[in-house]
Amino acid sequence: MKKKILIISKCPTHPTNAGNRYWILSQAELLMELGHEVHFLYIQELPMRRDITPYKRDFAETKKYWKDRFHLYKVSKIQKLIFNIRKKFDEVFCNSYYSIDEVYPKGLTEYVNDLNRKFLFDICIINYVFLTKLFTKIKISKKAIFTHDCLAYRNLKVGESCRTMTAHQEAIGLQRCSHIFALQDEEMAYFHLLSPNSQVYNVYCRYAYHPQLIAGNRNILFLSGNNEYNQNGLEWFIKNIWPAIVKRFSDARLLVGGSICNVLKNTDGDRINFLGYIDRLFDFYALGDVAINPVYQGTGLKIKTFEAISYDKVTMVHPHSIAGIFKKETAPLFVSDNPKEWVCFLEMIWSDESNIINIKERNRSYLIQMNEFITNEYKRFLSY
Repeated sequence: MKKKILIISKCPTHPTNAGNRYWILSQAELLMELGHEVHFLYIQELPMRRDITPYKRDFAETKKYWKDRFHLYKVSKIQKLIFNIRKKFDEVFCNSYYSIDEVYPKGLTEYVNDLNRKFLFDICIINYVFLTKLFTKIKISKKAIFTHDCLAYRNLKVGESCRTMTAHQEAIGLQRCSHIFALQDEEMAYFHLLSPNSQVYNVYCRYAYHPQLIAGNRNILFLSGNNEYNQNGLEWFIKNIWPAIVKRFSDARLLVGGSICNVLKNTDGDRINFLGYIDRLFDFYALGDVAINPVYQGTGLKIKTFEAISYDKVTMVHPHSIAGIFKKETAPLFVSDNPKEWVCFLEMIWSDESNIINIKERNRSYLIQMNEFITNEYKRFLSY
């Protein structure tokens, strides 16, 4: 039976997105492929001072993609100012711990209820736990959350100060959700613990397989947004791994794409090229046969790992970047934090194309298995 589904997010979502935004869209597209009518509500919360040109581009692309199923709720500048003041208060007086509802947009409940009166949604899915207050106020019968991440005690997980909450606050939010979508094995167990009466599904992230020709060069690729975990991971790679690679391979190059270039473009390093904004992922990944995910912090889905696999790359990662992934024992990945092991593996890959061909076939098989599992999880959710 066809369902009407409303997905709500503070992130604009369209086909050229990567990272978490891609994950949101991939789930929406799966629901549409299963025959359901999906609407998207974008909560637009613009920065107070930063250049908003990239936000305008994302907004235009999102509106273009969703057409008449696109809905917009704007957070006012006054409310954004209040959010910023509260954030500063938390930093100074609460060690950056915040409560579950303090960034919930005023007026969102009324807006969603108006939409529901017009479209009569069967399902509402929100992105991130800090929007769960909505579920205490609306009459849509089936409610679910895309969690994206474990938010409690993030400061302890990454070993540095960052915005976080207690497990009690996260549990308050999760227990408002009858259905919880986890992104990986470890988080599924965690959410079961915090919200024992909820149905928890492990949905990873669906990726299409994009076969590519062998480039035949010694380029190494990294495509990333500019969040702190990604910056730290790339800096770790450049400091600890890259010198050993450069010493062994005189023609090796590191090509970095995405908004991370805006932050690290002046990073010192031999034969490192920062390419900036990438318009077409396929074209970027066609520049080499090897891609990396050196991120060693955070939880959530290891999106850059799966993205590299989906674009048919030999994928090399820090051990952190396989935690909780689908069938990690058989995943087509090189995993190490040892520079000598990285160099030895690259010698094997770059000396014999048959090794690259073998990994490409493993990439394809792995994604087929994972995507079948994800589809079955969504069918289980829809039939519950």
